[in-house]
Amino acid sequence: MAVGCVPCMEYYLPQAAKEGITTEEIGAVQSVVMAVATGRVNAQMRQVEKKMDKEQSKCCSA
Repeated sequence: MAVGCVPCMEYYLPQAAKEGITTEEIGAVQSVVMAVATGRVNAQMRQVEKKMDKEQSKCCSA
């Protein structure tokens, strides 16, 4: 789930169900994955914003 590989999820989710993992447990894992993914994207966005601010100050400071 964490890398968003659909074929992986299509394979492993039925495997998890065969092992007795419940839909609720899979949902709990999905919630954690979504929170981690959101944090990663936010961190990337902050890096881009900082870079853009630096570039803008270089060209527009004169």
